[in-house]
Formats: sequence, C-alpha cells, structure tokens
Amino acid sequence: MTLNNKDSHLYLKFEKTNRILDVDLLPLKFTSDLILDLSPLETMDKAHLSTLTQINQDIINAGFCLVIVLKESLPIINTESLNIVPTLIEAEDYLKMEQIQRDLGTSL
Repeated sequence: MTLNNKDSHLYLKFEKTNRILDVDLLPLKFTSDLILDLSPLETMDKAHLSTLTQINQDIINAGFCLVIVLKESLPIINTESLNIVPTLIEAEDYLKMEQIQRDLGTSL
C-alpha cells in the first residue's frame, strides 16, 4: 500500500489486487479529501462495494470527498453514491472542483 499526504488531499493506493478489505480504513478519522487508487483491482464484489460505501459516508460526514480511481472495464453495480474516475489525473481534477465548490459554499 502506498500512502502519500499531499497538500490538499490524502492519496492511498493498494498495490495488491483484491486486498482492500485487509486494511481496515473504517475506524480512521478523515481530516482531508481522499483519493483511493484501486486501479490494480481485477474484480469488485459486494464486500468491496460495502466497504467503499461506508468509507465514502464517513468522509462525507467529516465534510470531505472520496474519489476512487478504478478501471473503466471493471463491471460494478450500484455505485451511484461513489465518485469513480478512470485515472489519477481525473481524480485530482475532481477534488479540485469539489474544493472550489466548498470554498464558494455551493454544491451540485
């Protein structure tokens, strides 16, 4: 796992595929936006989706944003509540837009 604390967000990348449940992120107290890079992930099951949904809700409750980097070719269902993009650059752009909206006091 790679963990980088950037100026405006936290970047977390899992190197091993399908191992996101091995790291318990749920009790973490989020103090910034988070980019969760799951691009190495080969499959997505209900347990992954449930964990990601809970992490997303915890981050939203803390007043921040979660963006997930995930391959476009990966079939996923019920991800309407998650911010999923195919590249790291798009994830960083998404966070910049979210931060601008927070600064302006607006939301979509």
